Amino acid sequence: MPAKSIATLLLAFSCQALAQTAPPVPKAGDPLFAPLASSTPQTLEERFMDYAVISYGPRSLFNPAISAGITMLNPPKHYPRDWKDGPGAYGRIYGSKLASRASEQTARFLTAAVLHEDFRYRPSTSKDPIARIAHAFAFTFVDKSDSGGDRLAVANFAAAAASGFTPNLYLPRGYNTVSRAETRAAISFGGLVGKNLAREFAPDLARISRKLHLPFPHLPIPEWWTPR
Repeated sequence: MPAKSIATLLLAFSCQALAQTAPPVPKAGDPLFAPLASSTPQTLEERFMDYAVISYGPRSLFNPAISAGITMLNPPKHYPRDWKDGPGAYGRIYGSKLASRASEQTARFLTAAVLHEDFRYRPSTSKDPIARIAHAFAFTFVDKSDSGGDRLAVANFAAAAASGFTPNLYLPRGYNTVSRAETRAAISFGGLVGKNLAREFAPDLARISRKLHLPFPHLPIPEWWTPR
């Protein structure tokens, strides 16, 4: 079966799994949405468990599979043949995306642990959509310390840098340059902004979808595999 056909099947299966009806309203602690806001500092164990779930839980394995399938459908023009044709190419791209995500989350976890930074998202208390968007955007640059004070989100910058530069270790020649790494780092940081927006508004969208009996994307995962 041609590689693009395989990628198309994987994407179709992934989209079908994401679009399930009657989803539960997201709970506090779900890494895709808003975590439980608490004034109590995280212990190292709690911080590590959140890192493990987000980095190696079901979603961390599922999302790169979709991204790799999309890349296989339209691979970069100058990728060598073994990176854009056949199951081996899909495996390389999938592994690359897994490694990039793991390096991003590991850098974020280690930086936060060392600097006593608490990057758990705190939803806005405002009901104004513009204010909530601004809050989600700002929280990417300024988060909380373990003591509850505002501080520069160093962990997010470290995560973006790791995600951008780690692929230079294994990507094909021409795609492992400093300029490419800087672009990937910027995209990674932008992804953190997007995740904050999702955490801010997804619970509202889920409640609306339930009222209108519309499907809402979610992954069925065991309750025990979500951070507390």
